[in-house]
Amino acid sequence: MSGVLWWLFLASAVLALLAIAVLTTPAKLEFALRTSPRWRMTIAARLLGGLTPPIAIHDSARLGRKDNRPTAKKKKTLAIAPHRALARTPRVIAAAPRLMAGLLRPIHLERLRVDADIGLADPADTGRLFGLLAAVRYSWPGTSAVSIAVRPDFTGPRASGELDVELSFIPIAFVPPGVRFAWRVFGSH
Repeated sequence: MSGVLWWLFLASAVLALLAIAVLTTPAKLEFALRTSPRWRMTIAARLLGGLTPPIAIHDSARLGRKDNRPTAKKKKTLAIAPHRALARTPRVIAAAPRLMAGLLRPIHLERLRVDADIGLADPADTGRLFGLLAAVRYSWPGTSAVSIAVRPDFTGPRASGELDVELSFIPIAFVPPGVRFAWRVFGSH
């Protein structure tokens, strides 16, 4: 029996080390949006500094393949009494900006590529939009990780092209902002 316990301990230790490695090494999140031949958005993650194959999180091409059988809907209930939840609302609103800043801080832009044709119904609005996008494009710090090519289309409403974004972050870096948010909302009072 001690041999089985030894293997269970060894398997638990390996899983714990793997979990620590996943939480403490950079993860990469890739977003891709394409309009040709039809609209498609994909989101994928790669773990361990990008060494793993992409793990599909979302693919809009797969949305239409769901099973359409009717299911029984369950009534959702609040886990907290409504009056207690409403009492925490001001604290949630006050703590939300710090939470968002804390969640955005560990995220780093690895790659941004935009190649698009954009047009609005009014050519003057298209010109204004293109001017704004050009100002953003040319004020962005020069780096090879960012490539923006946007062309105006003055003939009518149009949005076509490609968008590729790759972000990197260390997953465990999201824990401190989450704990601080929880403490501000549920603790200290």
